[in-house]
Amino acid sequence: MSRSTTAAGAPTGPRPGFRLPAAALEWLTWTQPLRILSLSGAALPRQLASAGHEVFALDKSQHVTESLRGVPGIIPVRAQAEQLPFDPCQFDAVICHQDLHRYAPGLVLSEIARVLSPGGHFGVSYLVRDDSVPWVRRLVARVQQVDPDAMRGAFGAESVAAVRESKYFPAIDEKSFRHWVPIDRAGLLDMVTRLPAAQGMADSDREQLAAEIGALHDDAAPAAGNLRLPYRLECWRAHVDHQELTAPIEVDDDGLVIRL
Repeated sequence: MSRSTTAAGAPTGPRPGFRLPAAALEWLTWTQPLRILSLSGAALPRQLASAGHEVFALDKSQHVTESLRGVPGIIPVRAQAEQLPFDPCQFDAVICHQDLHRYAPGLVLSEIARVLSPGGHFGVSYLVRDDSVPWVRRLVARVQQVDPDAMRGAFGAESVAAVRESKYFPAIDEKSFRHWVPIDRAGLLDMVTRLPAAQGMADSDREQLAAEIGALHDDAAPAAGNLRLPYRLECWRAHVDHQELTAPIEVDDDGLVIRL
């Protein structure tokens, strides 16, 4: 799930409910039906379950977990990712989209490694805006005149560095997928003017900003159609190594059992 927010420094873009492209979801899960722990809201667990996986959807929000109750293929769990309420070696994969930066890496990575089965992996993805397109560069430059911290295209993705440095995940695969988000004139104006810095401007200055963004849209948009915000969905697959865990991992020969 991609979460749009207006906090300083956060990106603007796809609203909650964003669906990962099928090719990206397949790459993150390796296609076969898996037992998966999802750490990302409500939309991703639904997409994973629709693809045939058995999904445990973990979130600390009661609203999120209640919204998933009764959904076929999904077991909602209200808990914190830094303290997972599962026995070791319970999941083939743990998947997190757009949310890794919300967690304390010193706590969450060891917990993820603990609950992964031998040979399991941690899948991470971030939707990163592509500023190589000329009109997008102009848009970002104008918005950052208002708020230098706004529209950071790769917001949150830097958190993957902690996974790279982690002793629990010595091998990491990486792949990028192109994604385009249609946006019309009204949507572009709303995206910019609802930023906190724009909301704090004098009415006349905010109107001038809106006029400039509207003109940018009109100049860049095709004759019949809307603009498309370009993104890259950056994906990482980190393979677990249990040898580095403080406590030894013991797998029951009779199979794995999840105790809730």
